[in-house]
Amino acid sequence: MGVIPRIRMVIREILWLRFSPEGFHAIPSIAHTGLFHWVKWHNLHMNYPTKRSTGMALYLLVSGLGSWFAAFTLAREGYQLAISGKEPSCNINPFFSCGSVMQSPQATLFFDTPNQLFGVAGYVAVALVGAAMLSGANFKRTFWVFFTLGILGAYVWLMWMFVQAVFVIGYLCLYCMVVWAIHIPLWWIFLPWALKHSILTSSPGLKKLGARWLPYSWILIVINYAVIGIAVLIQFPLLFSF
Repeated sequence: MGVIPRIRMVIREILWLRFSPEGFHAIPSIAHTGLFHWVKWHNLHMNYPTKRSTGMALYLLVSGLGSWFAAFTLAREGYQLAISGKEPSCNINPFFSCGSVMQSPQATLFFDTPNQLFGVAGYVAVALVGAAMLSGANFKRTFWVFFTLGILGAYVWLMWMFVQAVFVIGYLCLYCMVVWAIHIPLWWIFLPWALKHSILTSSPGLKKLGARWLPYSWILIVINYAVIGIAVLIQFPLLFSF
């Protein structure tokens, strides 16, 4: 058989497998046995769920957009404060003062760049990952590892900023607290989900840990919220008297 007729046969049978009711479960012919085995091997060695996780995709999309909006608002009002001295909308009382937090040294921790600009870039990425998952996209393990490290890094950074705002700066930032409120459950829910679906590691033990942990992830979320709430009440006992 010549090269061109053989190519035509392979294309025809690939299309037949693609659109036949049996799909790739159909019996392949000799014309593309190698291709069939490659596809089968590839599917068996994927490092991420082959089925789209709509719930997590929506959660990433909504969380990313919510945090992005808060970070964008901070960036816009911080710019207006620096240029014209306009008071931010979240300067509510002597305790809630976003302007005071934005003018502190901690607000430009890296490269003399406002923290909220990193939030604008980072959270739009989270939203895009969620949107891509809704569209049926799959990502390799390397991507998920870096994505998880990014969420962890943001969590550590936000908790550091919480300590600085409450115990060092002495002011609360309302939009910052919105980001805290969104990111805390994002981290504590995404991590066990990722372990459960073996997208970070193939360890059966960690997969079992993630499966057992995920239904009770709300406990760590409540504890995290409680620590922040108690710290705020201790440091600002007159907060709700205004």
